[in-house]
Amino acid sequence: MSQIGFLIDVSKCIACNSCRVACQIHNNIGYNIAWREVSIYEDGEFPNVNQYSISLSCNHCLDPACMKVCPVNAVIKRNKDGIVYIDDKLCNGCERCIGACPYGAPKKGYLENKITKCHFCKDRQDNREIPVCVETCLGGALQYGLLIDMEKIAGKRGIIRQIEGFRDPSFTNPSTRFVKPLK
Repeated sequence: MSQIGFLIDVSKCIACNSCRVACQIHNNIGYNIAWREVSIYEDGEFPNVNQYSISLSCNHCLDPACMKVCPVNAVIKRNKDGIVYIDDKLCNGCERCIGACPYGAPKKGYLENKITKCHFCKDRQDNREIPVCVETCLGGALQYGLLIDMEKIAGKRGIIRQIEGFRDPSFTNPSTRFVKPLK
């Protein structure tokens, strides 16, 4: 399997939320559900304070906890690229995946009583298009590609697997990487 993932450069994210809005529009999920969420973090002490933003969605984990707890096998991991998605025809809305995911990716769709989440724009990728969140990122903070190519995509700064505000990756082995922040 060729696992794809997101690469996030927190030094470029301007917290504009264009990725979140584009995702909501493209996937017709409305404004009450956000598959991609932007959070702002601060560290340091005055006068040396740093602020950065992280845009996160489903991490399409190598070992997805959501998939392990689904009683009806509605959470599926594609073999060709590692995309984790929910088959809405199988989902019974039990919410077990919501409780299992350490990143809060699955969301309850209240109108249809099903669970939904980012599917990495698999429809677009199947048509050789990039995910809509990556396409609309104004600052160029969101990129994606094969995990084995992340160092090359990140360039000289390299990658890290965890940053403040991102939960411990050892539990599910998420396919999200971060460009090393500027110092």
